[in-house]
Amino acid sequence: MSNEKKSSGRGQRDLRVRVKTAKGRRLSSKLWLERQLNDPYVQKAQKDGYRGRAAYKILELDDKFRFLVPGARVVDLGCAPGGWCQVAAERTNAHGERRGKKQKKKKCRAVKFTYSISSKTVRMTR
Repeated sequence: MSNEKKSSGRGQRDLRVRVKTAKGRRLSSKLWLERQLNDPYVQKAQKDGYRGRAAYKILELDDKFRFLVPGARVVDLGCAPGGWCQVAAERTNAHGERRGKKQKKKKCRAVKFTYSISSKTVRMTR
């Protein structure tokens, strides 16, 4: 079996994936699932190992404005599913990797945040 994309044979567009069973799903859920399955960025993110398609947004912004420089500190609040964190860690060299030389990987210094809703305080610990 080959790894070629399925094509309609009439042009460059790929065939659309359709959700066959909508059992138990609302129409809006069915339409979202079809959009998700047919989105080229979702497929590219899965292939490249990113957690979500939003990683390509921050890649494009960083290519344009160059704000993720090696050694920079990045705070990502509310980072689900974490695609931006993946890109930020790569671009800022958060894992301490040196280019050109093979060395042991250093541990990334992580900051642990604790947020208490009742007292509304934020603590940072290392």
